[in-house]
Amino acid sequence: MSGISTKEVKKVAVSKELKPGNVVAKINNISIEVTKNPKDNNEEFQIFMELETRPIGGDFVGFDKVFNDPTRGQYLGQTKKIKYANWPISSIKGISKKTGKPFEIIASSKILEFLQKLLTISGNANWLHENDGNFKTFGSMFEAVNNTRLLNDVYMSWCLGGTESINAKGYTTYYVYLPERRLALNPVGAEGDVTVTTFNADLHIKKDLKKYAVNDDLENGEDAPNPLDILDSKLEVETNDEELFDMLD
Repeated sequence: MSGISTKEVKKVAVSKELKPGNVVAKINNISIEVTKNPKDNNEEFQIFMELETRPIGGDFVGFDKVFNDPTRGQYLGQTKKIKYANWPISSIKGISKKTGKPFEIIASSKILEFLQKLLTISGNANWLHENDGNFKTFGSMFEAVNNTRLLNDVYMSWCLGGTESINAKGYTTYYVYLPERRLALNPVGAEGDVTVTTFNADLHIKKDLKKYAVNDDLENGEDAPNPLDILDSKLEVETNDEELFDMLD
């Protein structure tokens, strides 16, 4: 009697991209983007991090390290460029609706607080103090962190959230960022840190409802909406600055 044939069993494909969840990954690159708020012309900041998991092994082939040039090698783990948050970091002040107390959030303090946490995890807790006054912009500071490889090859535990959407081909895709603080008190820590927030899809994934509505209409044979309306429907921030402070208070 012959044994059980397994020739027809298909291998389960491993996604090249990280998705929301609890993951262990290192930071290959960190950067910061500065824009102006069109309402008040104040500066806003967004931190971006390019993450990569530990090597998958086997016949896994990741993205090209240099786009469209496979001779330069591929990433060995899953990768994803994520954001610090789903909204920009900005300086705000006002009166809390929740407590009635005045509040002030300073963007530079939030940025340095997060960077210090990453540097502490990587064993470089004194770096910011040692470089006091050495950088005129956050861009040059973050560039120095990359150039000196302070965060490279340091694996960390993460709780990644995001917005679930549908791309032009109808496939599910994710815009990944760290969950807001009221939903994840500790979204990143040293590898194995048990205090890192446990991922909960119901809390940490939002759906881009406009994209899903468009997809449902098309599947049901209804007329597609005006493309200009789609372009205008950027991922909406469901939390304004004042409500954000109430969450942190």
